[in-house]
Formats: sequence, structure tokens, C-alpha cells
Amino acid sequence: MYEMIRLIALFCVFLGLPVSVVIYFYFYRKYTKPLADTFQFLQERQYINSDDYLFYDRLGLPGFAHRVLLMKKILSGKATTTKGKIILSPEVIQLITSSHNFSWIKTFYKMTIFVAFLMLLLLLMVATGK
Repeated sequence: MYEMIRLIALFCVFLGLPVSVVIYFYFYRKYTKPLADTFQFLQERQYINSDDYLFYDRLGLPGFAHRVLLMKKILSGKATTTKGKIILSPEVIQLITSSHNFSWIKTFYKMTIFVAFLMLLLLLMVATGK
């Protein structure tokens, strides 16, 4: 019985990880431009320093998750950077959200949590395997 449950869990992990990579690539292709435009807008008005996100912007696909997390923190008013805390006025946050729809960030964050759960499950299965 234990081996059957283990096999089903392993199947779910190995099915879930490629599906999550495809979804991650979809988010990257669809939302990288609005995200870059918003960071450019914030940099032009000197709300943020380009050093805070430029490294992750140049990474491309691997740095996308960090840029999304930074935008999530900026929109919630909790962003921290290398030079301190980014605190934007509600008017600026309203301007950002009116120019681009960032409702997808919650879905992306949930998908990231799901992938972390799958990786933890895989690690647990490898550690307890025979």
C-alpha cells in the first residue's frame, strides 16, 4: 500500500514540475514587457534605483520570479531594496495599477508556492526512499 501511494505521489511530482515550467514560461512571455515598463516608469521618476532590479532583468527568465516578487512588494508598500525601503505614495501605486493589470501576480505567487511544495515532496520522497 505504501509503495502504491509513493508511486502516485512520484507521478504527481514528475507531472507537476514540467507543467509548472510551461506555466512559468507562459507568465514570462506574457508579462515581462508590462513588468519592465513599470520598472522603467519607476526608475525614470526616481522612485527606485536601477541597480535594484537591473541584474534580475538581465537574467531574463531565471530572474523573472524575483522581479515579480519585488513588484508584489512595491504594490503592497513593503518593498525593500539595497538602499532601504521603497515606500510609494498611494497615487503612484494607483498610477501603476491603472497602466497595467497586475492581478496575475497572485496566481504566479500561488504557482511558486505549489512548485516549492512539489520540490519539498520530492526531497522527502528521496530521503525516505529505499
